[in-house]
Amino acid sequence: MKKMKVQSILACMTAVAVLMGGCGKEAATEASAEAAVAEGNKEVEAVVEEIPAKPVQEIYEEIAQGVELHSPVPMADSFISNYYGINPDKLEEYVFVMSEEATSAETVAIMKVKEEGDVESIKAALQVLVDEKRGEMEDYLPDQFEIVDKSEVKTKGNYVYLVISEQADAITKIIENGI
Repeated sequence: MKKMKVQSILACMTAVAVLMGGCGKEAATEASAEAAVAEGNKEVEAVVEEIPAKPVQEIYEEIAQGVELHSPVPMADSFISNYYGINPDKLEEYVFVMSEEATSAETVAIMKVKEEGDVESIKAALQVLVDEKRGEMEDYLPDQFEIVDKSEVKTKGNYVYLVISEQADAITKIIENGI
């Protein structure tokens, strides 16, 4: 009887040893698979970096086709200069569209800055716009205030953009895919 217990214990220990040995091989296989995936990701990132950004106007056209905007009106150089202190000469290209309806805070601004050193000043100017819209909407249009309050001026390389819209997530995704 004792001999049988010892044999059972030895058999169990042998089985555990075999299983543990297999786990080591599996872990090594998983590690090499993870390394291959990481290498593949680096290759994809390199290809993505080679894809040139779309022109800002083309990005805006995709937005206009994919998302319903509320009475969008493009703002002229003089408007962004006079009201927000943005010098159009510092921009390679831009789209700045606001709703003409006073009851809508909707704004889409996509700006490609010529020199990287000017990105922060453009970002600050667009933040002034957000702050002004917040103040305008807070006491009069609470639903629009919430939309403005969720908005954020973002940057990516030489691009500065702002989306104030109920459709902000969809618009932002289009912008980020384009730049």
